[in-house]
Amino acid sequence: MKVVLVHLTGLGGTQLYNAQLANALAKEGNEVTVLLGDYLYTESHFPDAAVKVVRLPMAPSYPRMLLNMVNPLMYRRILEIILKEKPDAIHATFEDSIVGALFYLCKWSGSCPRFVTEHDPAFHAGERVLKRLNFRICRLMTRRTADAIFVHGNQQKESLKSQGYPDHKIRVIKHGDYSYYAQWGEDYVTVEKSILFFGSIQYYKGLSYLIEAVPRIVSVIPDVKVVIAGSGDLSEYTSLLADQDHYEIHNRFIPDEEVAGFFQRAAFVVLPYVDASQSGIIPIAYAFKKPVVVTDVGSIPEVVDNGKTGIIVPPKDSGLLAEAIISLLQNPQLLDRMGQNAYDKMRGELSWDAIAREIIRAYRGG
Repeated sequence: MKVVLVHLTGLGGTQLYNAQLANALAKEGNEVTVLLGDYLYTESHFPDAAVKVVRLPMAPSYPRMLLNMVNPLMYRRILEIILKEKPDAIHATFEDSIVGALFYLCKWSGSCPRFVTEHDPAFHAGERVLKRLNFRICRLMTRRTADAIFVHGNQQKESLKSQGYPDHKIRVIKHGDYSYYAQWGEDYVTVEKSILFFGSIQYYKGLSYLIEAVPRIVSVIPDVKVVIAGSGDLSEYTSLLADQDHYEIHNRFIPDEEVAGFFQRAAFVVLPYVDASQSGIIPIAYAFKKPVVVTDVGSIPEVVDNGKTGIIVPPKDSGLLAEAIISLLQNPQLLDRMGQNAYDKMRGELSWDAIAREIIRAYRGG
C-alpha cells in the first residue's frame, strides 16, 4: 500500500508521532512518503531509508502559515507530489489551515481517500486565540472532506460526536509508544523521592495544583524533590514557587537527547491536568518503566490502569493529588511493580506495530 503522510507545522510531540507512525507503516511493508515542514525534520526520527521524506518550506509562525495558505504555488507543488506518488491513502497527522485547504483540493482532483488525526478534538482551557482560529479554519474543511478521523480515545470520540460528526467516520486509534527516547538512556540513578512534571507549561496542564500539593507532601516527606522541565511562562507561578529547596526547574525546550535523563532520574511522573484529550508524556514514562499519577480528564484514564500502571485522581484537587504522590513515594516495591506493568503495557497495546496494522485496516475501510 502507498501512503502519504502530511505534517507541515506543529513542533513538539506530534513531530515524533508522525515519524514513529511513518516508520511503523514502512516496517509493515508499505511505501511511505512524508510531506514534512522543513523546520520539523530531525534526522534521528528517520533512522533508515525506508521512509521517503519530502521537505517543504514552512516556518513555526502563524503569519508565515497564513502566507503559505494563500500561496497557490505551495498547493501546486504539494499536489504535484501527491499525484506523482499516486498513493492509496493521504493522512494528515497534524491539522493546520494549509492541510484543510489541501484536503479540498485533493477531493476536487479525485485523489485517494483522506484521513486526519485530531489529537485534540476540543480546545484546551487557556489556548491562544490564533491557535483556536487556525484549528477552526482547518476543521471546517477537513471534517467535510476526510473519509475518517482518527482520535486517541473513546472520550475524544464522544467529543467529536457531540460536535455533530458522524459516528461511523470516527476511528479510535491509541497513541503509540515513545520508546524512541530510550536510545539516549544511560545508567542514571533514580532519585527515590524525586517526581517529574514534564512538557510545555500551559494552563490546562494544572501545574498550580501540583505546586499547591507540595507543602502537604513535604510535611510527610521532607526531602522530596519536584522537577519541572519544559518551556513556557512560569511567571504566574512565581509566588507559589517561593520555597526553592524542593524544586528543580528547567524552564526551556528539552531536546530529544536530554529527555531520557529526566525520566530515568524520576521515581514517577505527575500529570495534574485540568483538561486534556490525551498525552504523549504517558507513553514516554512507560518506556522508562515509570508509573504516572494523573487526573481523570479526557482519554488519559483510558491508558492508565489505576493501581497497576499509575494512580488516577480527580482534577483540581491538590489534597488527593498529594495523597497519591505520598503513597507512591512511601512504597518503593509498589513503584517497581507498577513501573514494570507500565512498560509491559507500552510493549503490548501501545506498540507502533499494532497501531500501524490497525491504521492500515482503517485506510482500507476495515
